Amino acid sequence: MRVLLFLGTALLFTLVFADHHEGHHKEGNDDDHDHKHDHEHHDHKHDHDHHDHKDGHDKKGEDHHHNESLPCHKIADYNSKFSFDLFRQVALDHPAENIVFSPVSISTALAFLSLGAKAQTRSQIIEGLRLNTSEISEQEIHEGFHNLLVLLNDADRELQLSSGNALFISKEHKILQTFLDEAKKLYHSEAFSTDFKNTEEAKNQINSYVEKNTHGKIAELLDSVDQDAILVLINYIYFRGKWQNPFEEGMTEEGDFHVNKNTTVKVPFMSRTGFYDVAFHNEATLVAIPYKGDAKALFILPNEGELSKVEQNYNEEAINKWKTSMRNRLVDLYLPKFSVSGTVNLKETLSKLGLENVFSDSADFSGITEEPNVKISRAIHKSVLTVDEKGTEAAGTTAIEAIPIMLPPRVEFNHPFIFLLYDYKSKSVLFAGRIANPKK
Repeated sequence: MRVLLFLGTALLFTLVFADHHEGHHKEGNDDDHDHKHDHEHHDHKHDHDHHDHKDGHDKKGEDHHHNESLPCHKIADYNSKFSFDLFRQVALDHPAENIVFSPVSISTALAFLSLGAKAQTRSQIIEGLRLNTSEISEQEIHEGFHNLLVLLNDADRELQLSSGNALFISKEHKILQTFLDEAKKLYHSEAFSTDFKNTEEAKNQINSYVEKNTHGKIAELLDSVDQDAILVLINYIYFRGKWQNPFEEGMTEEGDFHVNKNTTVKVPFMSRTGFYDVAFHNEATLVAIPYKGDAKALFILPNEGELSKVEQNYNEEAINKWKTSMRNRLVDLYLPKFSVSGTVNLKETLSKLGLENVFSDSADFSGITEEPNVKISRAIHKSVLTVDEKGTEAAGTTAIEAIPIMLPPRVEFNHPFIFLLYDYKSKSVLFAGRIANPKK
């Protein structure tokens, strides 16, 4: 099946003793997994195309067809605030690069980690996720993330989405059974016994797991593992979707993408004349492109010289203001085809968002292991994004749009732009990023 967008992300947290310094080892490849711990495995079914949803987006609001209140909706506003805060920090740390990451993957992994955190470390994770325990209980938080995972793994959606967690546990150290039980019950976590002393085998075991669950999109999350690791927590998310109205491959032509004042690169631009929700503002132009299956991609094209300003004002209030002014109108849309990957050092980024204790020698993870002086030595998040024109094109299934006789405005994403991918059902920002150079 030909599709238009692949997104694979993987996130890793490594716990070691606080006085240990991480070592580096050469890389290799192996597909063997050691399933010594009891684990829960989810067989995600794919490509259910037997029903065809409408976009679900109109001028009255995007959630009108999902009015039912779900546990994950209780954490949606907090997750949204965390997503925007995280984006601004990553954008600030990487001012001229492509960036792509999954806010929902990072927040899920941190909430999962909070199960085993105690005292100040636990409160800092909760507060760092922008959650307020005077408004929402910790039980509701974990129930919300549990429900979020259920929705992301719903096999009956037209979108192919899968997300999950895995614990790779050292054979040398004891992990508390209460933590393992909660991890399995609330976060559907698989658990694998791992020999970290055999660094090559452990690295291959983790990389193979990630490669399999991101459908080959992330083949090498790690180039080394820490031989003294106690536990490695992995969160992955994979998305594959189809535009509600696909672009025609024959219309794709090469054009100029202006990376900056001094650099222009040639890239293939997809083009399509059609009706989209669009807004034109002084600082940016916005276009929402719907997927089949209750999701959309929002592309934000800052005006020349306005990228940094738009990024640092990028928050829920700004997005909501922009969204309320969007109107469904005819446009000539030009969007570059691209495939990018990005790696974020979350240790640095999250520390700047108030999670300093989590990565310090004073971190308290005594809910995971009774052994003292345990800290996170490494936190890595890697994403891969591919966007092209392809979709499933069967006879009689493509909608025909009535095109008025007028000259539509041309919207051309020919300089750095921002995007986010939003899931209506869970009310979550699945992915966010910036395309600074589609050729990189």
